[in-house]
Amino acid sequence: MIAQRLLVGSAALVLLGTLAGCAPEAAPVADEVTPTPTPTVEETTAPEPEDLVFSMPVDCTTILPQSRLDAFATQSLELLGGPGSVYGDDYFFDPTPEQLVGGISCVYAQDGVDQSSILISVAPVTTVNRGTIIENLTAQGLNEATTADGALTYGQQGDGGLAPAIHNVVTQESWISVISGLGGLEFYDEAVALAAEVATQTYK
Repeated sequence: MIAQRLLVGSAALVLLGTLAGCAPEAAPVADEVTPTPTPTVEETTAPEPEDLVFSMPVDCTTILPQSRLDAFATQSLELLGGPGSVYGDDYFFDPTPEQLVGGISCVYAQDGVDQSSILISVAPVTTVNRGTIIENLTAQGLNEATTADGALTYGQQGDGGLAPAIHNVVTQESWISVISGLGGLEFYDEAVALAAEVATQTYK
């Protein structure tokens, strides 16, 4: 009887061992993945361009950059006419159109050499005088154009004879004009460059 119980007990142990060996293995635990933070893109707003303001020069000494004055000096061109010049406004027999609307006119030349002269004028433009300025320039039969920023230009290339190179730029605030004693493409291009330099000096 005792032997029978031992056999039964042994069989039970064998069965339990077999079942234990067949138990499923525990599933592996996956490593936690830390999410990568999404970079924040900061929006940048480009600064709006500032509007330049025209300032009417009080005399002829400030209308051109020093680089141009140095170039004139190498050509023996002096500031002979206009406020701040050798002869002042007495250089002119009659007021220039720019002077008549409150502007200034400045003459750079070799003293006594008329064809060497370059007349540069700057005048303020208002809603009152702008129409008249444009009418007078149009009546001269000059070539008319409009720049990318809306300025009106009136000019002529001229030639090597009696026709001077002329360039006028009219905006809502200013009238800048350049008249060279000599004409031709070279002098007209110089007149255009001079007008641009005056604008740079008077718009800040």
